[in-house]
Amino acid sequence: MKIYRLLLVLPMLLGAQTQMDLSIEESVQLALERNPNIKIAQEKVRDAQQSLYQAMGSALPSVSLQGTRITDEKVQVIQNPFAGPAAPPLELDFTMDYQYDIRVTQPLFTGGKIALGTLMARKGLDMIQSQQEQEKNNLSFNVIQAYLGMLVTKEFASVADEGYNTAQEFYEISELPYGQGMISKLDLLQAEVQAANLLPQKTQAENGVTMAAAGLKMLLGIESETNIELTDVMTYNPGEYNLDQLKTEALMNRAEIQQMSLSKSLSSLNVNMARSNFLPMVALSYSYSKSGNDLDLYSEWNDSYMVAVGMSYDLFVGGTRYSKVRQAQIAKRQVDYGYEALKDGILLEVEQVYLRLMEAEKNILSQEKTVGQAEEAARLAKIQFREGTITNLQANQIQINLTVAKANYLQALFNYTLAEASIKKVIGESLHKQGAQN
Repeated sequence: MKIYRLLLVLPMLLGAQTQMDLSIEESVQLALERNPNIKIAQEKVRDAQQSLYQAMGSALPSVSLQGTRITDEKVQVIQNPFAGPAAPPLELDFTMDYQYDIRVTQPLFTGGKIALGTLMARKGLDMIQSQQEQEKNNLSFNVIQAYLGMLVTKEFASVADEGYNTAQEFYEISELPYGQGMISKLDLLQAEVQAANLLPQKTQAENGVTMAAAGLKMLLGIESETNIELTDVMTYNPGEYNLDQLKTEALMNRAEIQQMSLSKSLSSLNVNMARSNFLPMVALSYSYSKSGNDLDLYSEWNDSYMVAVGMSYDLFVGGTRYSKVRQAQIAKRQVDYGYEALKDGILLEVEQVYLRLMEAEKNILSQEKTVGQAEEAARLAKIQFREGTITNLQANQIQINLTVAKANYLQALFNYTLAEASIKKVIGESLHKQGAQN
């Protein structure tokens, strides 16, 4: 029984050390579910939907109901119907008057304001939805970048640890020939120094892993005590990219382009909305009233109804209508200029990311070759060191060169993988719907 209780308590004691296995796609989805900015964007969409419903409702009739009770304090004199003619009249010190009204109003012509307002609200909803999609894509890219950053720092730490262990091994091996008088104390000390110089790099790489993990956890909304294990790996899968095609896709798919196009439409609608102020307002109204008082004991209440068509038009408002039209036209031209500037900026951004990708690909191929050469050199160095044809310092330096070559390759691989994700981002490809492809 005691063992059973211990088994129940043990997970609670060790619960802080939970572990999550995460792929890039899983990390992106987790961030989208937990990020507060995404939740804010969702609420903005809901708010824009309500604005659209309000605009659509303005085309429907409005119905109002009103009831009134009035206390009349004047003395009222009536004949008592249940007494004889000689009986004195009844005197009341007040009466209660009642009136009920119902009114239905249907706009017939508003100069296009209702239709324009509804269309503007619909465009506004499209704008907010596009901004939401952009927010999701930005977050997805940040998660991918953090995920890849943690991957590469772990690889850096592994390479640094390997380099330090190799240097330490050469130092320990050098102690025997030093004791036999085959190498000088200077050679031994230099071997020791080489190993010691690699220790800070090893420690720095290990700290880098911790910091990278903390950054990723923050983006994912994961508690700092949770250990995360990354299931994806970085691999070099060369793709075919055409700069002109990338530019075309960017101008078609970028959320900023879509938003600016919506802004252009809204600015044109705003000009028409300003011009609608020059047109009259026409509405159809129907009203029904019923009235009476508490003294109408034997008579029916009065009722009445009215059907009317009303028109309103401002003949002169001090020139404000002309000014609002000109103001709307100025705003439209600003949006048009901004649209052209945005396109130029996006095309430049695509070209810059494309060039980074091409540079990273060349570096990968170069560093891949360098690593192969360094590995062969390290293999030969171990043989020659055992044969005594090279010193421990020479062999150790060759091993250090291998460590540097591996680190350079990892950096090139990281740059290429991140550049591929950047390409997808700058051409407007959805990163959160299909996940990252490595």
